[in-house]
Amino acid sequence: MIDYNEFCQKDITLRDYQQLAKEEIFSKWNCVDNILYQMPTGTGKTRLFTSIIRDINVWGLRHNINYRILIIAHRSELIEQSSRSLDKYRIKHGVLAGTMKDKRDLTRAIQVASIQTITHPSNRCLIEDLQFDFIIIDEAHHAVANSYQKLWKFCPNSKKLGVTATPWRMNNSGFAQIFDAYIPSMSIKEFIQKGWLSAYQYYSIPSDSEIIESIESIREFDIEGDYKSSVLTQVFDTSKIRDQLYNSYAKNAFGKKGIIYSISREHSEHICSQYRSHNIAIENIDSETPAKARENIIKAFRNGEIDIIVNVDIFSEGFDCPDIEFIQLARPTKSLVKYIQQVGRGLRKNGNKRCVVLDNVGMYSRFGLPDEDRDWESFFYGNNKDTSAQVTHTRENLDINNYVEKDMSEGNENMMLIQDVKTTIPTSDSFTISSIMEDDNTMSASSLKTEAPTNATQSSSDKAINHFHFSILSKPFNSAKYAIEETEEGFYIVNLRNKNRMFLTKTKTFPGGVIIVKKDLAQNSFSIIKALTSSTLNSSSSRIIGTLKKEGLLMRFSALDRSTKNITIKV
Repeated sequence: MIDYNEFCQKDITLRDYQQLAKEEIFSKWNCVDNILYQMPTGTGKTRLFTSIIRDINVWGLRHNINYRILIIAHRSELIEQSSRSLDKYRIKHGVLAGTMKDKRDLTRAIQVASIQTITHPSNRCLIEDLQFDFIIIDEAHHAVANSYQKLWKFCPNSKKLGVTATPWRMNNSGFAQIFDAYIPSMSIKEFIQKGWLSAYQYYSIPSDSEIIESIESIREFDIEGDYKSSVLTQVFDTSKIRDQLYNSYAKNAFGKKGIIYSISREHSEHICSQYRSHNIAIENIDSETPAKARENIIKAFRNGEIDIIVNVDIFSEGFDCPDIEFIQLARPTKSLVKYIQQVGRGLRKNGNKRCVVLDNVGMYSRFGLPDEDRDWESFFYGNNKDTSAQVTHTRENLDINNYVEKDMSEGNENMMLIQDVKTTIPTSDSFTISSIMEDDNTMSASSLKTEAPTNATQSSSDKAINHFHFSILSKPFNSAKYAIEETEEGFYIVNLRNKNRMFLTKTKTFPGGVIIVKKDLAQNSFSIIKALTSSTLNSSSSRIIGTLKKEGLLMRFSALDRSTKNITIKV
């Protein structure tokens, strides 16, 4: 009899919780055949099951057993993601999917397949002939669908592992009828606390909003029980609500890179028009977008050429882009899965980023915060019928330091900050962080915390460095995140994406001084202003030290100080 514990190998590429999960899964396979593993979006489910596949493959080769392994998904993005992950592990495999015909190779023991392709009547003989020993189901909350049930029928003796962030079905049917065991990971809250997921700010319309009242009045639903898109479009695709979408973005997430979830293609196009009228680089994607066009848009988005993608459920699952800085919900849903998956796109860790969630349709009022403590095991067994009952946050049980409430006296459609989840930013011996906020056409230092004073007489071996963080808020600089760094030599601008540094000026500030960046939309540029203190921005003490301008893929700084050379930095 096989002891599946022997399969498990130490994988130095895994995080500690992924290694523990792998050990638990192999151990559980000694008792049951079908396991559902729950793991939050952005914590590495694909990496985990790829490592499991590697271990199975290696153990089989050592014992002259050619194990057949099938990875199943329902979207092309997920299939491509799994194939890329196998390639990174140098695991040879074939792909059975209409979108990747060039990688079709039935001679391989390991196959990645779309559920639509593998269960198609024309492939009935194929799946029966291959007789997979192990089956991995990605986004396994779909596994109760009829198409997936065929896998259990055609491969009754295989070991199966389903992975999902959200073991929940809208009809509360549960998963116990197909999976023998449920294994949970840490909660989203724990992952954030341990630094594996991003901190976030959550803005929402209030519970007494007219928008929420409109949602609750809808009585027409689709076959899955969610709101009908046609009805949602009639109610929410209005100029007034689109204005509210843009205004909340401009106030709380301007200049950030993000994803907007819309109702329909028409709704997406209208949102794009709204944002483009304000010179925002934005594109829309839906299921009908040609594959090549979709590929080009995603590439431009990853490269920072596009700041925002509006989509209709396309990026709810399987889209991996860690530097997403905001998520905007413009489509209400009755699905807890969609809500968690959508918000989860922004919680992937990327340095010390803090994702902004703009909930313009009041999903917080229905489901609570993304990191609520949810009884996923009850959902697994189909025992928990009420997702709204999971909302537990009140002002009393929130840390007062993490809770900010906005004045709602101006109307009931204003966004309010529900929660501000912070993480600890590591500091060096002399490290200054300035929280920058937009003030008219100027970004000014709203709060300045100095860990150690700047010492102008420090030796070169122990130089003080102050980092002045800011977001560039103009179309030519969209999504470009930089820091201005002060050293004993002077000021540098640092590209936080590729760590390139560009010298600005020898000018120094007094202790507690800040650097202000003033935008000039007419010139598509920024003026770098030295301010001795935050209060001297408009005084004679302030001095413009140069102009920063983007030229193609280069950032050019033109110094006013003739002793400083005009130089460039690659974007």
